[in-house]
Amino acid sequence: MSGRSATILTLILIASVCVSCIQASAEDAELVIDSDVTWESNEVIDGAIRISDGGSLTISGIDVSVASGSSIVVDNGGSLIVEDSHIAATSPPTGITSYGYWDEGKRGSFRVPSDGLDGGFSLTIHSVGGASYYGSQAFVGDAEPISMNGTEHTFDFPDTVEGEIWIGLIGYGFSSVSISSVSVDTGTAQFAIDGIDLDSVNMMAAGDQGFEISISGHMAIDDSVIEGGGISLGEYGSLDSDGGTFDRVGPIQISSDGASIDLYGESVFVDSLDDHDIRGTPHCDIRWADSVIGSGDSERSGGLTDRWERMVVDQRLTFDAVGVVFEIDGMGPDEGTSFQSFSDSEGVGIVDGGGERTVQIRWSDGTWWNESAIINIVSYRTGWNPEGSGIDDYGGDSIPLTWNQEQKVDQFVPDVEWDSIQIVGEGEASTSQSVAVLAEFANRGSAAASFYITCDIVETGMQADIGGFQGVVVGAGESTEIQFGWRGGEVGTFSIDCEILTPTQLVDDGSFGGGSMTAGPVVWVEPTEDEGLPMTPILVALAVGVGIVSLWAYRKASSIEEDQFEDDELDEY
Repeated sequence: MSGRSATILTLILIASVCVSCIQASAEDAELVIDSDVTWESNEVIDGAIRISDGGSLTISGIDVSVASGSSIVVDNGGSLIVEDSHIAATSPPTGITSYGYWDEGKRGSFRVPSDGLDGGFSLTIHSVGGASYYGSQAFVGDAEPISMNGTEHTFDFPDTVEGEIWIGLIGYGFSSVSISSVSVDTGTAQFAIDGIDLDSVNMMAAGDQGFEISISGHMAIDDSVIEGGGISLGEYGSLDSDGGTFDRVGPIQISSDGASIDLYGESVFVDSLDDHDIRGTPHCDIRWADSVIGSGDSERSGGLTDRWERMVVDQRLTFDAVGVVFEIDGMGPDEGTSFQSFSDSEGVGIVDGGGERTVQIRWSDGTWWNESAIINIVSYRTGWNPEGSGIDDYGGDSIPLTWNQEQKVDQFVPDVEWDSIQIVGEGEASTSQSVAVLAEFANRGSAAASFYITCDIVETGMQADIGGFQGVVVGAGESTEIQFGWRGGEVGTFSIDCEILTPTQLVDDGSFGGGSMTAGPVVWVEPTEDEGLPMTPILVALAVGVGIVSLWAYRKASSIEEDQFEDDELDEY
C-alpha cells in the first residue's frame, strides 16, 4: 500500500469514528429549553425534554403525541404551560384491574361483550403483564365460582346470550385481578377488546404509563387533556389545573412536603391506576375545589377511588437512649394495627419496619379519615431511673404519633443542671481534716432523676477524697442540695471539679443535662501539735475510770465475803 493510500484510509476511518460519535451523541441528547418557547402546531415528542431554570414551554391549541419512554422534566425555576391542547401517549395503559375486594358489592366485574353475537362463542381474558390468575375465582352470573390459573382463562358460552352477563373476579388473598384484553371467538370470527374499553364496575385502569412529566418548577394546565402519562411533583414543584383532564394519569405523585397542587374549574380525573387520584406526602399542599371530579365519581370505579391519600415512609422515632422498647397502636385506615420495636445504638426506632403507610384519606364523597395512632412506652430505663428506684419509665405514655418522617420522643425525661457549688468555711484547712462542700442542683425536666457525683482535684487530675460517690435524688421541677466532706491529702492550694455522672444508656451524654462545676480553692496546711487531743483531760479521765473500776471490784468482793460468813454460821447450828 502506498503512503497516499494509507493516508486516505486513515482519514476515512477517522471520519467514520466521528460520524459514530455524532450519532451516539444525538441519540443520548435531551432537548433543553432555557428561554421562552411556544408550540402552536402539532408536535411529536420522542425522547427527553428539559425545561431549565429560566426556561418556559407553552403548548397552545395543538395535539402532542408522546412516544413510549419519553419524558418532560421541569427544573426549579422553569415552567410548562398547556392550554387548549391534548398531550397523549402513543402507548397508554389499556388494562383494568380490581381493587381486591371479595364482597359482591365491591367485587370487580365486567360485562361480557355479547352484543350482536348469534350463537355460541368463547371469551378469553388475558392478564396484565403476564400476572398469574393462580387462586383467583370468577363468578359468571349467578353460577358457582370457577377457579382460574395461568395468565389467561377461557369461558365458553355455547348458546346465544340473552340479556347481560357479568363476570365477577376475586383474587387469591384479596389480591387484585387484572384484564389486559379479552378475545372473542365465534368459530367463524375472532376479535379482541382492550380491558379499558369493557363495561366494568369496581375496576381501575392498569398497565404501564407511556411517558413521565417530572415537575420541580411549575406546570399550568388550562382546558387541556393529559392522556396515558404520569405526573410527579418534586421539591418546590407546583401544578395548577383549571379544567384539566387527567386520563389514566393518576395517581399524581407528590414526593415533597414543599410541593403543591391546586385543582379547580372543571378539572377531572379518569381511570387512575391506583385507588386514589393523588398520592401525597403528609404535609404537601393539596387543594381540590368542589367543582373537581375524581375517578371515584365514575361508574367504573364504583366510588372506590379516593381523591387523595397522604403517605409517610421510613418513619422513625428518636430517643435519648438505646434499648427503649415502645409500641404503636391504631396505625393505618383500620386503626387496629399494633407494632412494637426498640431504639438502636443511635437511639432510633423504625416505625412499622420503615414501610409506606397511609395517614390520611380524602374519600371520593369528600369525607375524611386521619390517622391518630398512639405511642406507648413499654420500657425506658436508664441509670437515673433503674428498676426499684421508685421512678417510672421515662418517655411517658399515650404520645400522639405525628405524621413527620422523624419524631423526637422527649416527654417525661429529666433535665438536671448545677445551680452552685461552694466551700463552706474560710477556705483553709489542715490536711488531717476535711472541709464541707455544699452543692445545689435543679431538675428542669418532667421526670425525677436519681444520680451520683464524683470530684477530681483540678490541679493534679487525681480523684478527690469525698467519701465515695455522692448520691442525689431530684424530683421533676425541683431543686435540692447535698453537703459532703472533702479531705485533703497534701499541702498546697487546690480546687475540686465535681461532675454529674450520666447514664451509659444515653446516646448523648448531655441529653438529660449533667455537666460539672468547680469549687475552691482551699489552702491545705500541715497539721499543728495543738490539733491533737489535750493530755490533761485524758489523764484525768483515765484516773476517774480506774477509780470507778476499783470501787466496783471492792464492793463485789465485800458482798461475796458477807454471804460466805452467813453460810458458815448456819452450818454451826
